[in-house]
Amino acid sequence: MTRSRLQLLPGLALGLALTASLSAQVIAHRPGRSWKNQGVTTEDNLSQSATRKWTLLFPGGVPDERFAGAAVYDSPTNSMIVFGGFGSAGVVNDVLSLSKANGNGASAWTTVIPNSAAGSPAARDFHTAVYDSSNSRMIVFGGCSFSGDLCATLLNDVWVLTNANGVSGTPTWVQLSPAGTPPPGRWGHAAAYDSTNNRMIVYGGDNLSVTFSDVWVLSNANGLGGTPTWTQLSPAGGPPTGQDSSSVVYDSSHNVLIAFAGLGANFGFDTNSVWTLTNANGLGGSPVWTKIVADGAAGSPARRDGHIAVYDGANNCMVVFGGNSNTATGFPQLNDAWVLANANGLNGAPTWARVSPKGTNPDGRSSAVGVYDSANNRLIIYGGSSWDGNFFSVWVLTDANGL
Repeated sequence: MTRSRLQLLPGLALGLALTASLSAQVIAHRPGRSWKNQGVTTEDNLSQSATRKWTLLFPGGVPDERFAGAAVYDSPTNSMIVFGGFGSAGVVNDVLSLSKANGNGASAWTTVIPNSAAGSPAARDFHTAVYDSSNSRMIVFGGCSFSGDLCATLLNDVWVLTNANGVSGTPTWVQLSPAGTPPPGRWGHAAAYDSTNNRMIVYGGDNLSVTFSDVWVLSNANGLGGTPTWTQLSPAGGPPTGQDSSSVVYDSSHNVLIAFAGLGANFGFDTNSVWTLTNANGLGGSPVWTKIVADGAAGSPARRDGHIAVYDGANNCMVVFGGNSNTATGFPQLNDAWVLANANGLNGAPTWARVSPKGTNPDGRSSAVGVYDSANNRLIIYGGSSWDGNFFSVWVLTDANGL
């Protein structure tokens, strides 16, 4: 999952060059807190409802506004673990945990590792995080570290948060030193995790000058089982039209990476195509990109970037929420939810359907974090940004896959 920088860099949508001065002008603007629609939905226990709806949670210990961070979901403890991002204090490197994250019970935020703690990765935003749930290890890659309000260093480092859920010991950061040539530093990329083979797959992003359409695989990604090693794949076909601030999800049963939307090459306008990459983990054969839904296809969600995408592997469904729509006529922030059935393209035609939850919806936003509780079919989102302000709210969508 990735987050958009369009709300920070609107000059991109006008075809302007990406410059440090523009970054300074726009990133320096930090709107105040936005908790919109608060009080409209007051139900705290989602388990009492069988209807498809958004519910605004009211957790204890509410943190500051946050966007462009990264998050993972720990099913055994029903917690969402968040690292880094951009808040009112600037770019941070703290680790937060939300208990009872799916809304079943009274949730609460806890600071697991405070900002600027010794031994932590550099503060960053627009990075990625994937999760090894069997060993409770969160794996973080890339992003940008800041000097004041400017992106100063594009990162390609890999860090692992051990004991991320706090059950078997104190959460502790460990930096990996992978063998092989690493990917160039980047932000706005997307990543997925093959838990069976302990491999992280990284796609796309940019380095402030060019967008990337490359695919990289990190073996032994959690730091266990051998030396972590970077390998760049050389897929046939493609590349996808969406390359920056796009999203990817991973079908582990068929070793297929599914990429949706994002900014076009060279910071072009947004796309809404869907592409699949077979043999995505670098094993089993030559990887091949295939376009399964064309850009602009009828019945598709609006073109976008900086959205959330999660995957229901049991039903082969990809669930998408929100993002920024970078078009020739404007930059609306989206709050729609969509489901792509037959998402891997292997067992029938992929088909989009819009989910229409009852009641109040979250306001439009991009660069939020989102995780999926597959056991209870719930999408959990936190934070994000809009033209009106940044968010610190948590919302849960029940019956998220539309089934």
